[in-house]
Amino acid sequence: MSTKGIEMPNELELYPHNEKAYRKLLDMLSETRRACIIHPTGTGKAFIAYRYAFDHPKERILWMSPSTYIEQEQEASIRRELPNYEFKNIERMTYQTAMHRAQKGNLDIHADTVIFDEFHHTGAPQWSRGVEGVIECNPDANLIGLSATSIRYSDSGRDMSDELFDGHIASYMSLTDCWVLGILPVPTYVTAGYSINGYIEDLGERIAKEESAGRRAELLADFNELRDCASRAANLPAIFQKYFEGIEKVIVFCPNVFELNEIEKMCPWWFSRVNGNVHTYVVHSSNPFGTSEYDGFKEDDDETAIKLLLCVNQLNEGVHIKGVDAVIMVRRTSSPTIFYQQLGRALTAAGNFEPLVIDLVDNFEMIGIEQIVSMMSESYARLSGENDPEELIPPSAFKVIDHEKDARHLAKNLERRLALRSEKLTIDEKIALWKGL
Repeated sequence: MSTKGIEMPNELELYPHNEKAYRKLLDMLSETRRACIIHPTGTGKAFIAYRYAFDHPKERILWMSPSTYIEQEQEASIRRELPNYEFKNIERMTYQTAMHRAQKGNLDIHADTVIFDEFHHTGAPQWSRGVEGVIECNPDANLIGLSATSIRYSDSGRDMSDELFDGHIASYMSLTDCWVLGILPVPTYVTAGYSINGYIEDLGERIAKEESAGRRAELLADFNELRDCASRAANLPAIFQKYFEGIEKVIVFCPNVFELNEIEKMCPWWFSRVNGNVHTYVVHSSNPFGTSEYDGFKEDDDETAIKLLLCVNQLNEGVHIKGVDAVIMVRRTSSPTIFYQQLGRALTAAGNFEPLVIDLVDNFEMIGIEQIVSMMSESYARLSGENDPEELIPPSAFKVIDHEKDARHLAKNLERRLALRSEKLTIDEKIALWKGL
């Protein structure tokens, strides 16, 4: 395409926090040739890599990432910023492609700089061979890593910043640091009943087996109070009505395709008090129309409808869809990586002021929401010594609304009275056992 008459950009401007990280990255690369940036999801890490490619047009740059979804979203984002600029020095490759090419012995690719996006994946057994092959082909290349975490929690806590970058971290920011500094919006976090009902039924069956009629009657009185309380916590139409006013686009994270199909059927009921016009889109690995569904969700601009994107093992990382106001967690996880990735789908540096997170499976208990609150308090105290406190976001901005709190309290008291043999387990662990997790 001819560029005659088109004004070409002189620079790619970054947010201040990313500009600072970029300068540190250049300084570290000049000394070590290996450097990584660990910033939370939504802070715009990819633009740091694009800035490097923009400033080094003569370098051959190989950009590796976990999926084509991530590639497509990043390319769309940079086109919005630099519509008339073409990054001819970037070659894209997924980790899976590198693995297949390494297995076939044709991973003969040469680069001056290799970018490892979401680099915590480079330690995965199935992908590490391709990563190692790329590095072997380019022993003198600069290696740049981008990720929200360097830790592989499911892999004995391996730290890939140590393994791949020899511990050279050019810039690190925690999620709570970004909240306090106003880099990312602070969400409202709401937990509601969805997974507890099965456990309550199990308690009812145990009470029915009590031999003493008097004790059984006492326990049933407490059980009925618990059931009523849990019913209110599980009244999703009423809860959604309270929080979803003005929200148009939502991502729903589902545990598997079967439950996704069931949830899709329930969506009109869930949102019956919010909006009768519900558009649902589905994305998962076995859906042959996933790309068109994904594009349909992104392009749906019907202001009279609420748009839902239901997904399984998709969109956890590296994807930021414009206009997403909320996420709903129906996928239970004990992995901090997955939890923060799903949380991050509603957090962007240019996004909503107060995004909404609805947790229907008690992920906040599994991860430890109190720890996040404590971390935000620590971030605020530390950053207050480096910044004007009046310009910082206080910890009180992080709102946690637990609709299951009363039901959980009643259930724990009833559990103690029943003196279950599994008394060492918490109620959340018992819910997980009941669900077979």
